[in-house]
Parts: sequence; structure tokens; C-alpha cells
Amino acid sequence: MPKATFNLRLWFAIGSLGSIVLICAAAAFWLNGYLSDSLIDRESQVSQEFLETITAVNGAQMFADDGAVVPHQSAELLDFVKHALNIPGILRINIYTTTRRVLWSTEDKLVGQTFKDNDELERALDGEIVAEMSYLTDANKAEHVALGNVGHYIEAYMPLHDRAPNRSVVAVMEFYRLPLRLDDRLAAGSTAIWSGALGAALLLFTLLYWIVQRGAQIIERQQRELANVAAMAAVGQMSSAVAHSLRNPMAAIRSSAELWRSQLPPETQEIADDIMRDVDRMDSYVRDLLAYARPEPYDLQVINPLSVLSRIVERHRHAADRTDIVITLSDALEGTARIKADFKLLEQALTTVVTNAIEAMTEGGQLVVAAGRSPSRGMVRLSFADTGKGIAPDVLQHVSSRHFTTKPGGLGLGLVLTRGIIERLGGTFLIASVRDVGTTVTIDLPVA
Repeated sequence: MPKATFNLRLWFAIGSLGSIVLICAAAAFWLNGYLSDSLIDRESQVSQEFLETITAVNGAQMFADDGAVVPHQSAELLDFVKHALNIPGILRINIYTTTRRVLWSTEDKLVGQTFKDNDELERALDGEIVAEMSYLTDANKAEHVALGNVGHYIEAYMPLHDRAPNRSVVAVMEFYRLPLRLDDRLAAGSTAIWSGALGAALLLFTLLYWIVQRGAQIIERQQRELANVAAMAAVGQMSSAVAHSLRNPMAAIRSSAELWRSQLPPETQEIADDIMRDVDRMDSYVRDLLAYARPEPYDLQVINPLSVLSRIVERHRHAADRTDIVITLSDALEGTARIKADFKLLEQALTTVVTNAIEAMTEGGQLVVAAGRSPSRGMVRLSFADTGKGIAPDVLQHVSSRHFTTKPGGLGLGLVLTRGIIERLGGTFLIASVRDVGTTVTIDLPVA
């Protein structure tokens, strides 16, 4: 059973998406709470400043606790309460003296009572504004009596100071109020926060996934290159053995065939010709193996690509004429283009392209070989367009794969060799074909 491979993209997508969503949700939740607390605190501070202004006018003595069962409520206190009740959304007001007794309340039964186990009241008596959003009435709090379930509301304990230099707390006003306009601001702020968190999460995930995707593609490409290097090393060892073992016997066979041919009558020389052609084909396979195994181009020099094309065309013109193929060579650059390459390697690569084009036109046709300027900046384009039978789409995607061939007895190294040589030279290799119309091979090479 084949060993399962680690799917980097899948596990990164799962892990990163979960982490990003968790972090962004936690950040949005915290920001939402911070915004809510900040707005409530700010409104409470504004209300405190308003009430302390009234306290300064009416005098802090109106909050004095006379110790009576029902504390005395002065005219100044009642005037203070009248202004306090004008705060929008008020549900209840409790005013505590510094002895923790309720001096005045919108709920009469609370007047005169003392609440000693009230942490919020203690903090307010120490000078701290305590304000929070409550969503259900706390039945365990005695000061919530008869308030009812009014949904969510703001509960605030507000210390009131005198105008003395030390600003002593003279009373605490506890109020319950509906958020009213604050709800709209909180809803708008919450929408902005969660929308921003979602957008940030998507952007961060997309960016990180793109980086991992690029990294995975690079790793996969490097793995393929390592596999190709290993394959070429194996082919190199094999090709050396093949060249050493076969070339001398093949040379002897060809020489013997040539000698035999010279002694045969013309009508029987075809047998010797077949032997020599097969020997030449075997020799081309050996050369392909040797060239394919070479790790990098040798003998780099500045050359005119037209000179390479001219040699190849002239070498194949006789074979093309025998099969009614017209080869046309054109140079739009007028011989001015120069590239840096190994002349023999480039010639061998381009020879494969021309040979394939001629073999594709079994019933004659036209091959146009052209040199021109590539649309890509700093590149020379060599194109080979034939009018052969074309390549089927399912075959086209494999034609330059190692060991893939449609020729009986072929090794499948021709176009692989060509692509490898062109890419080693820093160029690009592209095949386009239409069935029963023809094939065009486009090669771009950098200008020297």
C-alpha cells in the first residue's frame, strides 16, 4: 500500500482558518465589549458632571443624613431630583448618603433602607464611577425590588463630590436607565467591528494561503526537478554504457553495409540502405541519451540563431524534397539577433523539431521556419509551423513528457531533450496544434 503523503494545503487551510477565525472573533468580542464599556462610561461621566454642577449650586448639605427613620428631604434635594429625572430614559433613581442609607428613591419603600453588602456602592463611595449594561433584573439585589424585567438597561453608581479642594464624596446616585440612542451607536459600532474582523480574517487567510500555495508549488517543482535529476543521472550511467558497448559495433556494421552496398547491383542496394538507416537511427538514440544526460550546456558562446537554422534546413532539404515538403526560412531580424548558447546542443534541439515536423507531413506539405522578435522583452523567437496532421488534444499535453512517444520503437526523449536544452538556456518552449491543420512550435531565447 503506498504511503499517504502530507497534504500541506489542506492542513494549513484547516489549521490557519480555525486559528484566524478564533483570534479575530476573540478580538472582535473584546473590542465590542470595550466599545460598549467606553460609551457607557462616557455617558456616565457626562451625567456626573451635569449633576455635580447642580450639587455645587444647591449645596452638598442637602445629602446630609439626619438619622431619622425617614430621612428629611430638603427643597434643595427635591430640586436636584427634579433635574436628575430629566435625564433621558431614567427608570429608577436611588440617592445614597455616605452612611449607605437611601436618602431618596423613585421607589418609596427603599427610602431609609441601608445596603451594606453592595460592592458597587462601596466602590462609588471611594470615588469610582461604576457603570455596566445589565440584561436581566438581578432578583438577588434588594435595590432591584419592583423594577420588573425591563430587558437590558444601564445600571450606574455615580459618586457626587463637593467643591472642597479634596473633593470628598458627599453622596452616591444610583440610576437605572434605558440605553435609547446608545443602542443605535452600539449596534453600528458592533456591525463595524464584526465586519472589520471578518474582512481582516478573510484577507489574512487569503494572503497566508497564497504564500503557502506558492511555497507548495515551489516544493513540488523542486521535487520534480530532483526526480528529473535522479532520472538523468540514471540515464547518464546507462547512456555511457550504451555508447561504449554499441557505438563501435554499430560503426563496424555500417562500414560493412557500405562495403556490401558497393558490391551489389543497383536493384538490390535497398537492403543495404535499410541497414544503414537503422544503424543511423540507433546512433541518433545514443546521441539523444548522451545529450539528455548532460546536466548543463557546455561551450556557451554568442551565436547567430539564423546560422543554426540554416544548417538544419539545408541538412533536411533533400529529405523534404523526396516527400514533397517545401521548407521556407525567413528572418525578420535580418541576421542582427544574437543569443548565448551551446551551438551543438541548440542545433540538436532544433533538429528534433524539424525532424518531427517532416515526419508529420507524410503526404507532403509546407514547413515555415522563422526567426523574429518575441513579444517578451529581450527575447528572440524561433518558430516552426508545419501543415501536417496535427496532434490530438489528449496527446498534446504529454508530448514533452519523458519516455512518452507515439512512434513505434521510439524512446520518447526527443522533445524532452529539446525542452530541457531550451529551458537550460533560459528560454521557453511551447507547442500549439490543431488536428488536421498543423502544428506550431514556438521557442523564445534571451538576447545575448
